Amino acid sequence: MPIQIDKILSFEGNKYEKTCAMIKYARHLAQKNEENLEIPINRYTKEKITVSAINDILTGKVTYHLEAMPEEK
Repeated sequence: MPIQIDKILSFEGNKYEKTCAMIKYARHLAQKNEENLEIPINRYTKEKITVSAINDILTGKVTYHLEAMPEEK
């Protein structure tokens, strides 16, 4: 599935936060699939890890939340 540019452009929240979530999720997928840069989508199709991470977060398949920063003393 190609990247959904319209969903990226129409997003009204914190784009930096969402981008960081996509990057961290892509790293997670890459560590799970160390030998491959592509993930099998079905029997005949593969998708790049970064494209998969972007689409999973944009479609809501994967959610994220920010952890609270510890208070300085």
